[in-house]
Amino acid sequence: MTRVTATEFKNNIGAFSDAAMSEPVIITSHQRDRLVLLSADEYRRLVGDVSPEFEDRLERSLNRHSNTLAELAKR
Repeated sequence: MTRVTATEFKNNIGAFSDAAMSEPVIITSHQRDRLVLLSADEYRRLVGDVSPEFEDRLERSLNRHSNTLAELAKR
């Protein structure tokens, strides 16, 4: 997880916005965590408001790995 000061974030917003597409970016102020920047897809997943496209991708992924998941569950 990336951690940056508010000033660093302000000066490099594009780079940190891009980084937030793959992992949360913690923005600090006065050496304290203040904000977390994350992708819209990740936010929707966390609040349970996923798009139909995301649900389809998740279902395809689970179907692709169902045998592996079943084997792991037996252990």
